[in-house]
Amino acid sequence: MENKTGKYFKYAIGEILLVIIGILIAVSINGWNEDRKLAIEEQSLLKDLKQEMDLNLKSLEIVIAQHEESFKAAEEMMKLFDDRDAFDKMPAESFGELSGKMETNSTYDPQSGILNSLINSGRLSLFSNKELKYLLASFKELTVDAFEDTHAIQKERPPLMHKSYLGGYQKKNGKIISYDLKQKYDNEEFRLYTFLYFIVTRRGGLQEERLLKKELEKIINLINQEIKK
Repeated sequence: MENKTGKYFKYAIGEILLVIIGILIAVSINGWNEDRKLAIEEQSLLKDLKQEMDLNLKSLEIVIAQHEESFKAAEEMMKLFDDRDAFDKMPAESFGELSGKMETNSTYDPQSGILNSLINSGRLSLFSNKELKYLLASFKELTVDAFEDTHAIQKERPPLMHKSYLGGYQKKNGKIISYDLKQKYDNEEFRLYTFLYFIVTRRGGLQEERLLKKELEKIINLINQEIKK
């Protein structure tokens, strides 16, 4: 009886161990499957996000190029203010083109549908790269900071342009008969806002925009690294 009891006891322990091992294996498999699903979802989200950020980078590069052209035109205009002879020899159409380039002020509206969805749904936590998560979470704030100067120009430009352009209209008997493109050259407000907005403010804005470009390139590089894993 003692031998039988010992055998039954050992058998019972063996059964219990098998059950425990089975449970542990099942838990491990479920955990592995869950990790695998999360990894697949992370890769899918990273690829979608990469497309969005690639488009945003291209748009930003276009805006920066336009603002650089605006700044160069403003520098030319400032030189022209000190060279009356060069201004007198310049065709009206050329002066108008230079003014137009200088006063170009493109705004930047990045696509953010995927990023907003990640943040609002909490799925940004799926990303394992902490640096990438931080940069993505702060991308909107970085963009707003980078384009504060552009929005300042956008706000002040219309009334200042309106004032400087009004003096160019040639009237006869109360009717407009022509417009002098070069008249605003001597307009003090035009000269002032050329310097304040398209030299000083634009210079600061370009610095911020180039920093944003570096951050965006960094985000894309980190996404590429995570996709290649």
